[in-house]
Amino acid sequence: MTKGLTTNDSMRIALIYNEPKHTEPEDHWLSRSRAEVELEHDFRDASEFGVLEEIQVIAQAIKDDGHDVLVFSVDDDIHRLITFLDKENPDLIFNLCEAVLGKASLEMPIAGIYELYDIPYTGSPAIALGIALNKGLSKAIFKAHDIPTPAFVIVDEEEFIPQDLNLAYPLIVKPVREDASIGIDNNSICADEDALEKRIAFVHKEFHQPALVEEYIDGREINVAVLAGESGKFETLPVSEILFDTMPAGNPRIVSYEAKWVEESPLYQTTIPKCPAELDVVTTEQARELALRAAAVVGLSDYGRIDMRLRDSDNALFVLEANPNPDISRDAGFMRAAGVKGYSHAQTIGAIVRCAMRRVRK
Repeated sequence: MTKGLTTNDSMRIALIYNEPKHTEPEDHWLSRSRAEVELEHDFRDASEFGVLEEIQVIAQAIKDDGHDVLVFSVDDDIHRLITFLDKENPDLIFNLCEAVLGKASLEMPIAGIYELYDIPYTGSPAIALGIALNKGLSKAIFKAHDIPTPAFVIVDEEEFIPQDLNLAYPLIVKPVREDASIGIDNNSICADEDALEKRIAFVHKEFHQPALVEEYIDGREINVAVLAGESGKFETLPVSEILFDTMPAGNPRIVSYEAKWVEESPLYQTTIPKCPAELDVVTTEQARELALRAAAVVGLSDYGRIDMRLRDSDNALFVLEANPNPDISRDAGFMRAAGVKGYSHAQTIGAIVRCAMRRVRK
């Protein structure tokens, strides 16, 4: 991998992102731990603030290689984006837009606008963004392609019969169309029918969408980042793991929203990322092979991350979900894996941009 964003001609690259949509703290969707009560912001916004740290670093990396950079924030007025594209007509878009109007579901339509304008952009195409966001759809695709994933059911009715789910407890319940661990907390793990009914009702009420109910895999949390090389084909970066060894007693071994984003929380401080993961050679190769297959069937491009669980009882691997356009800030897991591979932050950004350059209009 060569350093920087090497190209023969200077390009006009628009760096498009979304401003975090901040709201007042609310008492709903998270179970209220002490750390949560003490904080003064809406935790759902925390996952979006990371993008603000990326912008200047990425813009500078692009400028250092001789390109013009246009930084644009998508806000609640989509007409501004249309006007911007009409006026500036950039050669390429570095897409950092993860939500609009506070809705992750609108990430896909924004990429669709780029496509309607025939402007190449970094990361996965609109269709892949939509598939990956819909956990039920992506898991059905995994299943259809013989990619192991936990047994699951989508519950979209207020009234349901728990026995009809035909799943083995414990179960984990998630909103079907959210990302960044939104809607996942300690109460997401259900050991019996009563807990399951309450959690499904909670998801329906607070997120106004179906609930994904899947068998909880008791084991290790690992992930594999993928990055396209010079040929455009994915290569796997070193396998990473989230360690739960020091997590407070009584907490389930999951990467909840609090554990992922609330820095003041004991759960955040005791879910420790490690790269490379300490895995045997066979398991490492299985994880890499599964990651490449999962990325392909969902349609990811340029870069992504595949989340998995490694079951304690038999070392079986299960793909949980595919993540297009994961966080690429300096301290993010994706960049940690790239660093272990030997790539600098600038080199990794360069690789992502060069993938999009192959799609530049002729």
